[in-house]
Order: sequence, then structure tokens, then C-alpha cells
Amino acid sequence: MIKALKILGQKPLSLTKNYLLVGDNDFLYLYLKNQIGKNLESVTEFILFDCSDKADKIESLINALGSQDLFASTKFIIIKNLNKLTKKNKDSVIELIKLDSSNRILCVDHSFLSYDYKSKSNIIKSTITKEFEKYMETIDISTPFESEMIQWIKIFSKELNLDLSKNYALRLVDNFGNNFSAIYNEMSKASLSVEKEEDLLFLLSQSNSIKKEKQLWELNYAICDRRVDVIFENGLSILNQYGLSYLINSMFVIIEAIFLTKKNNGTLLESTSRNIRGKVVNRLSSASTNYSLVELENAITSFSEIDIKLKTQKVIDEAEFTNIINGIFRNER
Repeated sequence: MIKALKILGQKPLSLTKNYLLVGDNDFLYLYLKNQIGKNLESVTEFILFDCSDKADKIESLINALGSQDLFASTKFIIIKNLNKLTKKNKDSVIELIKLDSSNRILCVDHSFLSYDYKSKSNIIKSTITKEFEKYMETIDISTPFESEMIQWIKIFSKELNLDLSKNYALRLVDNFGNNFSAIYNEMSKASLSVEKEEDLLFLLSQSNSIKKEKQLWELNYAICDRRVDVIFENGLSILNQYGLSYLINSMFVIIEAIFLTKKNNGTLLESTSRNIRGKVVNRLSSASTNYSLVELENAITSFSEIDIKLKTQKVIDEAEFTNIINGIFRNER
């Protein structure tokens, strides 16, 4: 599986290949889809099939893949939520993709990827999607690390015919982190602007909403990296500037991330755990009005100190998980 940055950083996508996109980033899916679409001839027929949409009948997809007409226009066929295919339909679609040489096919699985520590790379979780990986060029479209964004900015600059200084690129990353759509939108505005770069830098520095989002991202990243000093500094800053609700919302993002990690690494034991993520967050949300400011301050520090233990200790079900989280808020650990 190739990282999106690597394949786009080297050369444009080949129009002679079929691609499988796997990962959670919607912007990257749309960006890569457009990279293919804009280079296809205008006579191309566009077909979108969503495997999770009951209104889309599998017969229509099979007919689109199976019809071969020398005088018909080339098709650009996008198959979304590939992991929702049944085993029987999966086999039929794969056989048709293997035979199809005239149309362009883009398959998408928007599931979160697992991380393999041995190979130090993301891996596909769905057994259905893994079968397609054998026959298509597979691209990892998971959200990248912030450290990769400078390289993405270079790619966007080339596309938008922008000559940006390193200082402006660094400021974009400082303000938006790895938020693709925000960075691309800001660069698109800059490509249409006649203002000097110092004016653009000034506008970036004056946006309160950008500053707020940046602090929330930094808090979440800091907890993932277990940087206690940054967690405490950002958490209290958000609390003092924007009020309790923003801090609670940020904490719930962190709780969801921990929950997904537990689900992925098998330390959440209940077999129905795939459906309880919303229940956990809702249950915590309803209790959030009972937390004092002291309890929230303690929780900010506690999450960083027990992050690994919380993610790896075995938990039976969502009730036990919720009790552990509530205990952290009340400093009972």
C-alpha cells in the first residue's frame, strides 16, 4: 500500500491503472478522484456506486462493469464503501475488474486503518477490501502527520501555480495542522489574491477561529503523544478563553480515539463493541454537567499519565470503559 503523499509527490496518477483508496480522509478521496477525473477525456461516462446504500442495486454495478462496447464512451466507475460488499458480490466484482481493460475503476474503503508495528505501516482491516488489494494500485488515504504537510503544500502550490515562501507554508501548518481542506482553501484564496505575502500572513495571524481550532488540535495531539506540559497548558488555556463546553468536547474526541484504539487492538472484549462507541460518548456527555473545574483539570493531566495503560488493559464492555473514564475525571485511579 502506497502513501498518497509518495505517489503524488513523484508523478501524476496513471490513467492506465485502477486504484483502491483506503483510509478515513474524505479530502484525499475527493482530491485523488479529481486528479483522475480531470485528466480523462470529456466523453467519459461517470458512474458512482455506493455499497452501503440500499438504493444502489448490485446488478447495476455488475452491468456497468460487464458491458463492453467498442463504440461506447469510456466509463469512470467509482465504487464507495467497498468493505460493505457481500462475499458473493465481492467475487463477481473482482472477476469483472480483472477482465476490464477499457474503463477506469476507483474503489474506496473509508474505514480506519490498523497499524502494524512490525512493518511500521498501516494495514487494511476488512477481509473484503484485502481481496481487491491484489488487483489494484492501493493508496493509503489516512489523515497524515502534521510533519508531512509541508510536502503536501508543495504539491498544492504546483497545482495552483503559487510561489509560496517557506515562511508562509510553515505558518499554514502552524495554523491548520493537518487539516487538508482548510489549508487547500486558504491556498486557493491566496492564488486569487493580489495582496502581498505579508498581508496574507497578517490575515492568518488575526483569525480567532483558526487559533481556537489550532489549540484544540494541539491538545488532542499532546494527549496522544503523552506530553504532559503541553496537555496542561493547552487544556487550561482553552478552558479560560472559550469556556467549559469546548474543553469537554475536546475531551470527548480523545475518549473516542482511546475507544477506537481499544477496539482495534482487541482489549475491548464485548463482542458487540463495534456498535457502542456512540453509547459511551452519550453517557459521558449526559454526566458532564456534574464535573467540577478541578476534576477537569485533573483529567487533563491524568489522561497523559495513564494513556498506554488505558489503551492496553482489558475491558469487558462499554459500562466498564465508561466507569474508568468517569473515574479519571474524578481523579479515582
